Amino acid sequence: MASIGTPKSLKHLFAEQLPKDVPFAFYHYSTPPTKSSPLFSAPPHAKSERTYCESHLLAASITTKDGGAKELPAELLVLAIEVLIFTTQSLTTIFVSKADSTGCLSELQLPRAQSGSPLKTICGTFVSWLARERQRDGKKLVVSLFARAQDQYLFPASIDNKNKHVLDDRGLVKWWCRVLDPIVWQYKAEAERKPFAERLMEKGNGDSKGTTFEATAKGYLVIPGFEPNDTLRYIPPSTVPNTPRRWAPTHPLLQIAPHPAAPPRCLVPHFPDDPKARFLDELDEELPDRGTDAMVADGGTPSRSSGIWKSVKTLDQFWEFMAFRQECSSGRIVGFIWVVITPPQPTIPEEDVDEPSQQSVSQMESQESTQTSERRRRVKRKAKSRTDYGPIPLRLPRIKQTSSDLSTSSSQRATKSMPETTAYYKWPTSSRGTICFSTKDYNRAHEILIQQNFCSRSSTAKATKRWRDEIAVLGGVDRAWGWTIRGEHAAEPPAAAPAPNGVVPITVMGVRKKRKPEVPVTPSEAIQDLGSGLVRKKPKVEPMVVAEASSNSVNTLSAGMVRKKPKT
Repeated sequence: MASIGTPKSLKHLFAEQLPKDVPFAFYHYSTPPTKSSPLFSAPPHAKSERTYCESHLLAASITTKDGGAKELPAELLVLAIEVLIFTTQSLTTIFVSKADSTGCLSELQLPRAQSGSPLKTICGTFVSWLARERQRDGKKLVVSLFARAQDQYLFPASIDNKNKHVLDDRGLVKWWCRVLDPIVWQYKAEAERKPFAERLMEKGNGDSKGTTFEATAKGYLVIPGFEPNDTLRYIPPSTVPNTPRRWAPTHPLLQIAPHPAAPPRCLVPHFPDDPKARFLDELDEELPDRGTDAMVADGGTPSRSSGIWKSVKTLDQFWEFMAFRQECSSGRIVGFIWVVITPPQPTIPEEDVDEPSQQSVSQMESQESTQTSERRRRVKRKAKSRTDYGPIPLRLPRIKQTSSDLSTSSSQRATKSMPETTAYYKWPTSSRGTICFSTKDYNRAHEILIQQNFCSRSSTAKATKRWRDEIAVLGGVDRAWGWTIRGEHAAEPPAAAPAPNGVVPITVMGVRKKRKPEVPVTPSEAIQDLGSGLVRKKPKVEPMVVAEASSNSVNTLSAGMVRKKPKT
């Protein structure tokens, strides 16, 4: 991971982190920010926030050579990760939708210490790079994901590959926390902020220029059905010694929601293919406004009720009920993970900051509507009735282009006309994919990927070539539209910790103890006699007197052994 102040490209970051002298090929395509349904439902009698969504997919592949010298090298996909970026006027949310591997990374025959690190490095570096590129001044940024163990997400039939290592539910939650932990340590801890009184004094003395602290970050983890102490076992330890944890076993929904005082249904985001969203839809059936036009619309808000459910009243109850959902109670644990990055803000925030922005937005919308209406009027005035006379001229027929060319040209035109920075999103050129698809073409590209077969090495090679070529045709680019880098990170052997006196301890493995020599023992020494004081005699027991048996084998008891019947 690179520091925040040095804006390095994604290629340079991958080269620094991946194993040395190992080539990797990357394929990255994305979509421009388009309007989407809001993440948070609006409170009653309020308007939902305008939300934009941007999709990214990054795929990594390796090139191996078979045993035959005449055979060409085979390119194999090893990893794919899909990330969705939701932006509003006050928040940027990076949602890790899916991530999957094919199991072909073992073809590189890396050392055991580096066999799993490339996948972890690629995922963490890509998410961290997007977070840095999409950071806006004065706006919070949240990295969110839902960790659920599953055999395959993006590569069909990859579970049949014997070399694919699928993590279990507990291992997957720990793995994603370790992937996002370096992002947390790139920023300062929230505890380093100064109190408001001290910041007010510094502002009055003129010691600061509007800001008194830097950006901070903190991680959050929620495992439904687990107590906070049990959740701490899945949080990675501090990388710096003698420092507290940068993670908390709770949720940050009250910090990132646009209306913290609203009902619980307005505090939980609606992500695609998320169990929280499905539970929210079921709870909305309890509202009296269900089925109305106001509720059916995306981000609908009730107009005849307070928006409070009957069964769930608070967020704590919401998470308690989530523990009994099918996704969370099927014998495997699931984890909801967040990383909240808070940018530096003014020492004394300005009052009524949101109202002018809303007014300016409404003014912009009204200006756009008036401009479009004026343009239509001008076009109508210029249009005159024309009547041609004479013979009909000969016109050559137009050759119909392919649908991919038409879609690409339309998407490229829309991309060129869109601004890079607005009040609702930030879309720099440096962080776009190699191919910029429209939403329709992006979904088509996703269908092409999930229609392939990755069950073995040979099928993965065929699927990789087919997917790469069809994406190139769909995007109207050359077949070699990816880019290749060679790793520069050399694995260092673990060094032994020096002793306090400066002497390095040496550990000798396999020490064998020396046997004692056998001494011959004489027969006289082998027999040992105990002293009279050490001999313990067995106490004598008087035998029971039994008369001699007569000839008729009748036994007669002695007088002492006869028990007489008491007289009545």
